[in-house]
Amino acid sequence: MPSTAYKTAAGWIASNRHTATADEDILLSNVGGDTIHFEITTDDAVPALDVSQGHPVQPGRSQAMQIKSGERLWIAGNDVPVTLLVG
Repeated sequence: MPSTAYKTAAGWIASNRHTATADEDILLSNVGGDTIHFEITTDDAVPALDVSQGHPVQPGRSQAMQIKSGERLWIAGNDVPVTLLVG
C-alpha cells in the first residue's frame, strides 16, 4: 500500500488532490499541528465550498474512508503535513 506525503496549502489546489484510479480504501492522517480539511468531488473542478466548510481532521488524528473510482480527494490546511495511505 503506497503512502503519499502532502504539504497542504490554505486553499484547494490541484497538487494536494488525489484521484482514485479504482474504488480505494484510504487513510488520511494529519501529522501536523493544525487542523486540515478535505472534500471529495467527482471531477477536477475546485470544490465549491470554502476550505473552512470542508470535513475537518484534527492534529494527530486520521480519517479512514473509501472513495470511488474517478473521485477526487482534495486536502487543504495552513502548511500542514499530511500522509495519505491508499489500499
